[in-house]
Amino acid sequence: MLTKSSIRTYGAVLVIVICLNFLLPRLLPGGPLDYIEGSDSGAIVTEAQRNAILEYYQLNESTTVQFLHYVKGVFTFDFGISFIYKAPVRDLLISYLPNTLLIVGIASVISTIIGIIAGLLAGWWNGRKMEQSLLYAVLTISAIPEFLIGLVLLLLLAVQVQWFPLSGAQTPFLRDATWWHMVIDRMYHATLPIITLVVVNIASVYLMMRNSAIEILREPFIEFAKVKGISRKRILLTHLGKAAILPVFTLIMIRLSTLFTGAVFVETVFSYPGIGRLLQEAIMARDYPLMHGLFFVFTIIVLLFNAIADVMYVRLDPRMKSGAEE
Repeated sequence: MLTKSSIRTYGAVLVIVICLNFLLPRLLPGGPLDYIEGSDSGAIVTEAQRNAILEYYQLNESTTVQFLHYVKGVFTFDFGISFIYKAPVRDLLISYLPNTLLIVGIASVISTIIGIIAGLLAGWWNGRKMEQSLLYAVLTISAIPEFLIGLVLLLLLAVQVQWFPLSGAQTPFLRDATWWHMVIDRMYHATLPIITLVVVNIASVYLMMRNSAIEILREPFIEFAKVKGISRKRILLTHLGKAAILPVFTLIMIRLSTLFTGAVFVETVFSYPGIGRLLQEAIMARDYPLMHGLFFVFTIIVLLFNAIADVMYVRLDPRMKSGAEE
């Protein structure tokens, strides 16, 4: 369980971030009315309509009153009506969040498994030419931004060879299909976003696991295990693997939370209807209610994964447990 000091820390961070989530959208240049009246929309808003919009969205109130309405929405999970979608923000989050959870969840599992196994073997084979080549390849890939990787995959696999769709989360007018065909169709549309997130996330897990394995190999208990005649496979899996994965665990939990922010670029490239693309549209339109709801969801996700990492790390590492008890 979390200690009292950790709970106070997370509580303070939550309060600070909630305040920032209210202020940051209002620090952006322009506002919702500027977007509505912009040349892109082509809308002509009269003075009466302007005043009606301001009153409807409570933008004519003082900043203090708007903040109180915002805080109330945080506790009731009711952030109001979206400017651009003309729908409750809560309904939009419920509708779009599962799509993001699908691609982020699958990508996290795949990249974690591959990264841990590849990093463990790389640490064991440290110094060999094949391992050095793999290291250079991973470092190169890790330097490429998410949107560029996604754009390359989109051009190659969706435009050139047309193996995958260009956009969307499902094929239109597929409601009468069986549940199995709908699942296959969902995965078909999610494949390219998942591959992109896997490629982006695998480098950090691999590098951390590799470095951790190299450090553990220098420990005396590994040499002692070799002297005792324990098989290389058992040393690799039982002794090295268990010890090396502990420092990587915290990184994995942090990367899980940051994958949601990385989904903003990936979902935008593939026009995938998740909360990442929703956030990009909300920022472009200065949609304050939608930004408030999305920022709050991202905040809870990041803090939740960090809290899980704190709790699980103490349980996995006996040394941390004894230190916490002291």
